[in-house]
Amino acid sequence: MEIGFYEEFPTKRNLQKLELIRFPTRLFVAAHSVKAFKKLEKQIKKIKRDVKVAYWPIIPNSYWISPFSNTKDLTETFYELEKIDNEILIDLEPPFKNKKLILKNLLFFFKNEKLIRKFLEKNKKRITTAEFSPSTISAFMKILGLDYNIDTEKSLMWYSSMCPEFVNNRVKKYLRNLKYKKKYSISLGTIAVGIIGNEPILSPENLEKDLKFVKSAGFSKVIVFRLGGLNKDYIAVINKFQN
Repeated sequence: MEIGFYEEFPTKRNLQKLELIRFPTRLFVAAHSVKAFKKLEKQIKKIKRDVKVAYWPIIPNSYWISPFSNTKDLTETFYELEKIDNEILIDLEPPFKNKKLILKNLLFFFKNEKLIRKFLEKNKKRITTAEFSPSTISAFMKILGLDYNIDTEKSLMWYSSMCPEFVNNRVKKYLRNLKYKKKYSISLGTIAVGIIGNEPILSPENLEKDLKFVKSAGFSKVIVFRLGGLNKDYIAVINKFQN
């Protein structure tokens, strides 16, 4: 399997975890600007030369990208992204950190959705979209502008440590039956907390179970959230699933 990683907090300590990885990998690095990202890319290449570094843009006010983001923020972000040829992560999630934006930008929803769609279509060959694992909510995600029928790599976020058992079972059923699996990667975790700050941690044993399931279901790409949580126990599990 191809196994990559997210890093939401690219501190020196977190990036140093790349030294544990002995195989080529992708790293999706969060940054607030292209300038900051390119600086991080240089640091990363000094630690591990064979890593493919992708840019995870964090945008002002809404943090994640959605039709509820400020139009100005989306326009400026997409303009800046055209300046680089790196792979890009478009993290499609509502503004959990600033819920007031949902009401504030409701009138601009369709304009923002069009902006996002246009950028995805133009850059689809280098974009991975992080999306909620659809299961029973696919139609709802489309209504919210968080799922687009565009031929990007879609990384379905299945963070089993955050879900009750009945949800995990429904997601598994959905993933087993999903067609065209080469178009997808599966995001697994969480092995470290994210911006929300209270995400339950997936044990190495349960990460192994999730990897076994994903492989048996026919998927070949995984992205683990996140690099900073990597240790010898996790990497020992991950090494079992290398091509």
